[in-house]
Amino acid sequence: MIKTAAARWTETINYLNNAFPSATPKIGNHINTIVTGNRRDAISNEIALGSAKGVHKNTTANKPARDALRALLLCQRVYFSELWAKRTFVGGTTALSSYLAPIWKTQSLANWGMQSEANIRSAIGMFAPDPSATAEDVSDVAKTGAPTGTPPEIAGNLTLSRNHFPLSGANETCYRGVLAWLLKSGVISFRWFMQNSGPTGETALNELFGDGDEVWPRGTPFTDQSVLPTIPKGFILHMWMEESGAGGWNGHWVISNGDGTICGVNNGEVNTKDEVVIKAYTNTGKLRTQFEGYTELVKEVDDGKGKGHLKIVSTGKAATARLVKFDPMKLKNRM
Repeated sequence: MIKTAAARWTETINYLNNAFPSATPKIGNHINTIVTGNRRDAISNEIALGSAKGVHKNTTANKPARDALRALLLCQRVYFSELWAKRTFVGGTTALSSYLAPIWKTQSLANWGMQSEANIRSAIGMFAPDPSATAEDVSDVAKTGAPTGTPPEIAGNLTLSRNHFPLSGANETCYRGVLAWLLKSGVISFRWFMQNSGPTGETALNELFGDGDEVWPRGTPFTDQSVLPTIPKGFILHMWMEESGAGGWNGHWVISNGDGTICGVNNGEVNTKDEVVIKAYTNTGKLRTQFEGYTELVKEVDDGKGKGHLKIVSTGKAATARLVKFDPMKLKNRM
C-alpha cells in the first residue's frame, strides 16, 4: 500500500522523536514548527523512497533502515535549506540561504541508501547534541587539528555522521575553527551550526553565542604584572580591543585548554624562545600572549624606506581590552 504524504510525514516525525528522545527540542517536533501547512505534503513527497535504485527494497526486514533514511532526508531537506539555514553576506546582512544542490537527494542516497539503520542513525545524530558530550571534549577535538581549508564544506555536508566526521571546510577565520570544533565534539548539533556557519560581525556572532561572561574587567589596564584568571577546559574565549570599533570587534576567538593555553586558527603569530605560534593553527599557544595583542595601542609610522613602507610602533598607552568566556554547554539556543 502506497503511503499518503500525510502518513509518511507523521511516521517520519515520530521516528525522529523516538530515535533521539533527549534532544531539546525534539527533532521531529522542531521540524513541525518550521514546516507547516501544505508545505509538509510537498516535502513528504520529496523524501519518498518508492522503488528508488540503490536503496533497500521495501520489505518488512528493511523497514527500519528505510524509516531511518527518510528521517535523515527530512533533516537534510529542512536544516540545510532556506527553511532554516542562514549565512552572512557582504555588508553584514544575515539571511536564510540554502546549502542544498538541486540533486541533493540523489547525492545523499548514493551515500546512505544501502547503509544500516545504525549507520543512518549516526548521521541523523548530527542534528542533535551528543548527550555524553562535555565542555572538555571541545578542547580535546580542537587539539587534534584545524579544519583543512579544503572542500567539502561542513555546512550542508550530506555525508557526515557522529561516527564519521573528517574536519574539512573553511578555516579562514578564528570562529570558523571554533564552530567546527563545537560541532565535531557533539556539544552542539547541525541545527545550531546551520543557524549561521559563516558568521562575521557583532550581530551575527551575538546571535549565535550571546554575550558571554567577562573574564578581564572592562576598562582595567592589563600590565606585565597582571594575571589572567584560569579558564575551564573547553570554554570559548573572545578577545578584542574596544578602541578598534565595529571593524575590530570580531577580535580573536579560541578554545581554552584549561591550563593557560589555547587552540585557535588565524592567530596572532609569536616567535620567541618560549613560544612559537603560527597564524594557521595552534593547540599550545598561550592565552596571555594572544590577549596581550589587544592590550596596547599602537600606530603605523613611516619606516624611512619610501612610499608605502610602514612599521607598527607602540604608543605607550594601554588599550581597553576585553576578554569574555562562554560555557559551551550553555550556549545561546544550544540544540
